[in-house]
Amino acid sequence: MNGARVYCDAETTGTHGDRRAWEIALIGSRTGEPDRELLIYVDVRDLDLENADPKALAVGRFEERHPQRAGTLPAGALLLREADAAAIVHEWTDRAQFFGVVPSFDAETLAPALRRHGLEPSWCYVTKCLVTMAEGYLMALGSEPEQNSERISRQCGVEPPAGAERHTALGDAHWALRWHRQLHANPVSPVCAAA
Repeated sequence: MNGARVYCDAETTGTHGDRRAWEIALIGSRTGEPDRELLIYVDVRDLDLENADPKALAVGRFEERHPQRAGTLPAGALLLREADAAAIVHEWTDRAQFFGVVPSFDAETLAPALRRHGLEPSWCYVTKCLVTMAEGYLMALGSEPEQNSERISRQCGVEPPAGAERHTALGDAHWALRWHRQLHANPVSPVCAAA
């Protein structure tokens, strides 16, 4: 592993096994270096929209936000065919720790996209879920974790994205980054002493 951390989120065409990512956010972080971030929109020709779940598209506001629909391409963002997006995701995540709010969903979405274009995922195979980390953190403090990610985040002192930022790839990736940093800024004393 190369010491890199990537905070990732994807907005997708559904929760089904063949879902596609239409919006991908990557925030690269290394200790002592400035963070870098990238927002990618995947070309609609590669989204298999015929098999998309309309409810999932509505949650992420696909029709309003995708630049090939009613949205505009944000400054610095890229609109790419899936093959080019997969190459960038592969480069950014190579040997990195993969963090997110339920990152297994994002990893399970992006891995098939990479494979469709001859790339093998090379991020650290154990994804780092901020919800799971926070549950352990709260239990170590003697607090009972709430039952959803937004409430657990607030228990840790981190406001989840709201309004236009919620259910956007970049908003949720920033949420994971803020949450991770909050947990590290307020460490829990070791419960057990070494024997």
